[in-house]
Amino acid sequence: MEIAHLLLLAIGVGLGFYVQTVVGFAAALVALPIILNVLQIQEAIALMAIFFLIFAIIFIYKDWKDIDKKIITELGIGMILGSIAGVFILKFGNPIILKKGLGIFILFYVAYTYAKKNKIKCFHKLGVLFGLVGGFFSMLFAAAGPFFAVYINNKSDRSRIIRATLIGVLGINSFVRVLLLVVSDILTVNIVIKSLYILPFFLLSLYLGHKTYHKINEATFKNVLLILLIISGVYLIVR
Repeated sequence: MEIAHLLLLAIGVGLGFYVQTVVGFAAALVALPIILNVLQIQEAIALMAIFFLIFAIIFIYKDWKDIDKKIITELGIGMILGSIAGVFILKFGNPIILKKGLGIFILFYVAYTYAKKNKIKCFHKLGVLFGLVGGFFSMLFAAAGPFFAVYINNKSDRSRIIRATLIGVLGINSFVRVLLLVVSDILTVNIVIKSLYILPFFLLSLYLGHKTYHKINEATFKNVLLILLIISGVYLIVR
């Protein structure tokens, strides 16, 4: 692979996980529109899966005591079933349609973020459903966070528990995703080699994100991010 292509992959992964470290979500939504200029969506999802797993291992270790294990159990069964269905679509689906689907998903996510206000009580008993949908979209777009976050936010009022539990769920989801991608021959040795080249940029993004987290106005950052996501979503749809 050309150096320019590797650099573009490094920029995509770096920006994605910089954002993830600062605001706690959206690594894939930021990174994939950049990475898809170089890789097919199947390869891009496999590459992101490696870094999501590393990210999860680091932060689960730090936040283990605050994770609500009961919520993880409620989401777990559906998440595994959804992931199995998602990997089938990812392997055999049309890449162009999947890209446009990602663009639509990003725009829906932005609309949800602007519109959300109150907790919805009926969500409390829908853990399997949220796990199913989250697992499915985690395989297609590496973007299960919004679905899991909605459910967890409706189950807890403590921000520390919400954040830690979301990290825990995404960590388990990352492990399942990597396993299924390997079994389905989507995550290959070639992708692993690419990830080794990008690893220093990934670690740098975590460091810079941690530094930024303590200095930046989170609300302003999220608003700027949502504007960028709108641009990315439209770009993927019309490209």
